[in-house]
Parts: sequence; structure tokens; C-alpha cells
Amino acid sequence: MNTQALTRPRRMPAVITLLVGLVLGGVLMLVGLAKAGRLAAPPPPEILVSLAQTLDVEHQRIDLLVDQGKYAEAIAALEDLRSLNWPTRAQAGDAGINLRHDIYGRLLRLRLDHPKIDPQTPEQLLTTANEGLGNDYDEVSTNAFTARLVAISGEIHELRKDDDAALTAYEQALDMNRTLLNRALAEVSEGAP
Repeated sequence: MNTQALTRPRRMPAVITLLVGLVLGGVLMLVGLAKAGRLAAPPPPEILVSLAQTLDVEHQRIDLLVDQGKYAEAIAALEDLRSLNWPTRAQAGDAGINLRHDIYGRLLRLRLDHPKIDPQTPEQLLTTANEGLGNDYDEVSTNAFTARLVAISGEIHELRKDDDAALTAYEQALDMNRTLLNRALAEVSEGAP
């Protein structure tokens, strides 16, 4: 059994809460700048708040299902989330896209870790990964959710025996993770006495 799949979800409510806090803080700052005439109007915060709260509750429910070993139900719940009317980048900004990448990453991780439950071909998994990433994933600000989904798409390319596409995906994910690590180290260095 993959312990990473079991331990990661326990951190999700905190990650979602942090993301919601960052999003709301950023949105409020942007609203102030927009009112001052310095920026175009940001996406309505109601969209992000509603989306983040929905996903937070769903993550909690899925955590329980996974803890109980009900992987088929957890996968079905994540599949239901796929059918959400996901906001566009124009409607919810990068944060909305990041949240979509998180859900698709978790869905695909469960599917890869439990391939006998509602089996899918590598082509079907790749279709799901591409749907989750969308056409503009490389334009979204670098974040852990997108990096994870890109890395998972690399695993799927490996299943398809497409090593070149897998290597490309892994390199993209590594670049994103290096960027995130360098940012974190820079922030720590700036805060050091």
C-alpha cells in the first residue's frame, strides 16, 4: 500500500485553508489596487471562496473514505468533482486553476495506486491528466499542485511507453519544484537575522 497516498490527504485541509487565506489576501489587495485605478478588476472572491470551501469539504470526505479503505468511493467522489463547472482562469485567476490541478492530481494518484478499481487505460488516464492541466497550465504561476500533476502525467506517459514525453513532463515538474524551492529558500534567507 502506498503510504504517501494515505498521509498526504491528512494535510490537505491545512493546505486548502492556507491557499484560501492567501487567495483572499491577494484578492483584497488587488481589489484595493483596482479601486485605485492601478489594475483591472480581479476575479470575484465569491467564486474562489465557494470553490475552496467545496473542495475542502470534499477533501475531508475523501480522507475518511481513504482511511476506511474505500478507494472506489474516493475515486468516484473525485470523478464527481471532475464534472464541476470549473471556473476559467479569467473567472478565478491562477488560484482557481491551482485548485483544479490539486483535485485532478489526487484523482490520478489514487487511480495509479489502485489500478484494479474502475480500471482505465493509460490513454484514458492521459486524457484525464490533459483535461486537468488545461491548455494554459504553463502560464499559471508556479505552484506545487501543477508541478505534481505534471509529474503524474510523466508517470502516465511511462505507462504508455512514451519515454520522451515522460522525460519532458518530469523535467517540467522538476523545473517547477526547483523554482518553488528557490523561492522558499530566498524567503527564509530574507527573514534570517
